[in-house]
Amino acid sequence: MYSLIKPALFRIDPESAHDLTIHSLKTLGQYLGPSAPLDGRHCEIAGLHFNNAIGLAAGLDKNGVAISGFSRLGFGHIEIGTVTPRPQPGNPKPRVFRLTEDTGLINRFGFNNLGIDALVKALSGHPYQGIIGVNIGKNKDTPNASAHTDYVTCIQKTASVCDYITINVSSPHTPGLRDLADAGKILDVVAPVLDARADLKNRKGGYLPVFVKLAPDFKDSDLVQVLEALKRTRANGVILTNTTLDRTGLTSRYRDEVGGLSGAPLRSKSEHCLKLALGVLENALPLISVGGVMSGDDAKKRIELGAKLVQIYTGLIYRGPALVKDAIRITRCS
Repeated sequence: MYSLIKPALFRIDPESAHDLTIHSLKTLGQYLGPSAPLDGRHCEIAGLHFNNAIGLAAGLDKNGVAISGFSRLGFGHIEIGTVTPRPQPGNPKPRVFRLTEDTGLINRFGFNNLGIDALVKALSGHPYQGIIGVNIGKNKDTPNASAHTDYVTCIQKTASVCDYITINVSSPHTPGLRDLADAGKILDVVAPVLDARADLKNRKGGYLPVFVKLAPDFKDSDLVQVLEALKRTRANGVILTNTTLDRTGLTSRYRDEVGGLSGAPLRSKSEHCLKLALGVLENALPLISVGGVMSGDDAKKRIELGAKLVQIYTGLIYRGPALVKDAIRITRCS
């Protein structure tokens, strides 16, 4: 079915295609309701039970309006966001570009979202049986010195409507955001969020895990320092990686557009970060791998390398729902 729809979607601009997809999945979910995750490779992380290892990465459903529709693809978990305390429009359009020759995307959305209150309303009482994560960030006009207050606001407001929280300090298209992930600064954000978590429960009334999402563009030595810092905290996992600023080897005419690159060109960099992190963390923190997962075999390789879970974004755009089922099937016995 997707092979018939994809040519039409790829004939319109990427953001319009994205909006149409979200609207369609929202409508589908409203009529059919959510479905349970497909059975696959079961996993336990910080008290959460995942029915399979494959999840939807943050960025596709920024406002949590299409969870029921996405659930019908079989995902074991769905990560919503990035959400900020206050609504913001994001960066000027055009802000997303298909690199079809490279099987990739470049985006500079800039955390466009309806704000935390709208997200809480969308998620309240949601019947989805899988795991819901919320990816949180800071507003563009919040100074870095005060960034922790935005993250604390987000966790306090969303805890009761989700299963876990992801701290996003790795998006390349919010000015200065990645500076928060420096080894000497990351705890200035992470520690207050973890302190706030102490008095909170998740949507099932249980413990609220907190993950941290990192960029792929660190020097190896810098990534090691950041991981060592996180290792000393009460964080529950690390998501590797967000999009990259690297343009090595690209051939598309859009290769020089400003923004974060995802898709097939990110595969080797994401795998490298995963391998490095596994050596540093030594099972102290579970790893969730995302970036360049374009096939079931890609997902299987991440699990075999040591990731506990795998997330998909750009692969879904190029391969469609078949990728989700393929990845769940192949990773089931990994």
